[in-house]
Amino acid sequence: MEADQESKAASANIERLVTQMPASLAEREAKFSSQLIRAKLNPAKKLERLYSFMNELYSHILKYTPCRKGCNACCHYKVSVSDIEIAHIEAHTKRRRNKIFSPKSEFHGTPCPFLHQGSCSIYEARPLVCRRHVTLTSTSYWCDPKVSFDKSFPMIQISSVDEAFEHIRKTSNSVETYDIRQVFGD
Repeated sequence: MEADQESKAASANIERLVTQMPASLAEREAKFSSQLIRAKLNPAKKLERLYSFMNELYSHILKYTPCRKGCNACCHYKVSVSDIEIAHIEAHTKRRRNKIFSPKSEFHGTPCPFLHQGSCSIYEARPLVCRRHVTLTSTSYWCDPKVSFDKSFPMIQISSVDEAFEHIRKTSNSVETYDIRQVFGD
């Protein structure tokens, strides 16, 4: 499909997912960040609550995207992680961060160190950037790292998720971000 047609398809999918979102989920999304910010939980527990809510929210969004298990083009993109996400990955997997992080580099096109046999080996512990990245085009053609920068397409922005995550990062002093390959790469 041509880029213009894909852009229209993405816009139409955004419109559909917004208008067809269950009212109860839309209400929860509208209140989510303020409730999480007020919750008397430590940042790690807040991150888990955010991830749990995102699982619920994205189960609705995934109806409008070609993203599926085994589609792993985005696993070759930059994967930003903060200190709290690094700790979350360590707590939920057997992997430990490198003692010395690799220097910053351009990682676009390089597979994520957790990509094994075409699937994410830390799917339940994956960072926020992976959880929220979906394409709303009709196919995954434009996700290929070789063409992913050629065109840009409408994407969904969920401000409650962004606000909640920024709160978690600030309260956990996780302001620095790294690429996952710097932290867990060989």
